[in-house]
Amino acid sequence: MPKILKGRGLSGGIAEGEAIVTNQPFNISASFAMPLIQFSKKCRVSDRTHELFKKDVTGKILIFPIPIGTTTMGFVLLETIIRGIGPKAIVCAQGEPLLSSGALCAEIFFGKPFPIVDQIDLQELLQIKEGTNVKVNSNEGTVEIQD
Repeated sequence: MPKILKGRGLSGGIAEGEAIVTNQPFNISASFAMPLIQFSKKCRVSDRTHELFKKDVTGKILIFPIPIGTTTMGFVLLETIIRGIGPKAIVCAQGEPLLSSGALCAEIFFGKPFPIVDQIDLQELLQIKEGTNVKVNSNEGTVEIQD
């Protein structure tokens, strides 16, 4: 039976996929800007200081503790959503408005919902193993860990 974690949905949408997990804060601008500039078809993490450096997050559920905020974070996330090269969804212990702004703009202006769920205990998030199939439902604020 799947385990369901309850949090808060920051945007709309439902996505299912393979988890990619880090216990380090995640800087979306530093990690995704280079693949966007290079018009890559994959989104490999380009932040050299991060443990996910060079890992491809395309089509995965990205799980991390907190975002490292920059004023361009929402725009960078929006661009990965529009181009279809970024993760399918984001799950974090604590989100913030700049993170959700990209997802909300994708849904409102481009009709592309992008689920973000936060307010889930970090220890529960870090129990999710990389490669595990998870379903993120930001309409209900849930993350379902499938066996």
